[in-house]
Amino acid sequence: MKTRWLFFMLLFLAGSVTAGQIDIRETRVWLQGERYLLDADLVYQLDDSIMEALDNGIPVVFSISVVVEETSLLSAQLASDRLDYRIRFRPLTAFYEVTGPEGSRRSFVTRAAMFAYLGELREIPLVDASMLDKSASYRYRMKAELDIESLPLPMRPMAWFSPVWNLSSGWEEWSLSP
Repeated sequence: MKTRWLFFMLLFLAGSVTAGQIDIRETRVWLQGERYLLDADLVYQLDDSIMEALDNGIPVVFSISVVVEETSLLSAQLASDRLDYRIRFRPLTAFYEVTGPEGSRRSFVTRAAMFAYLGELREIPLVDASMLDKSASYRYRMKAELDIESLPLPMRPMAWFSPVWNLSSGWEEWSLSP
């Protein structure tokens, strides 16, 4: 057991200086009934050391944060949500498993299929139309990141200081017109 944790510690220390990245490529907001919904396309490019940890059974959580704000001097927040997607490789079945925010699970044979699924966020509830005033202006912000706090406890200290594990798209924002 000690040998396995030593292996993962060395993975952290040997991680490349150029870390992977998460890109939010495109977003679309549309009204369905009385609620605005969000579609977003993301691209995950992960460092080999993260992929190796994943392939060795270490679960990884990606968090998607979305905020809707009024764009005024005070910038009042109207809605916010955080969606956690837990990914894990199951060595006995050789499947990648994704557990979504509601606890639903999906299995994938390849990493590419799993990341394609993670990169297509569809029909995410954003804000009720009744909360928006047609005369005001609004924006929505979105960020995708690897949640270091969800890693196994022995891995966290090194992950905090490793650029390989500090993955975030950073906040991106778009205008929202009611």
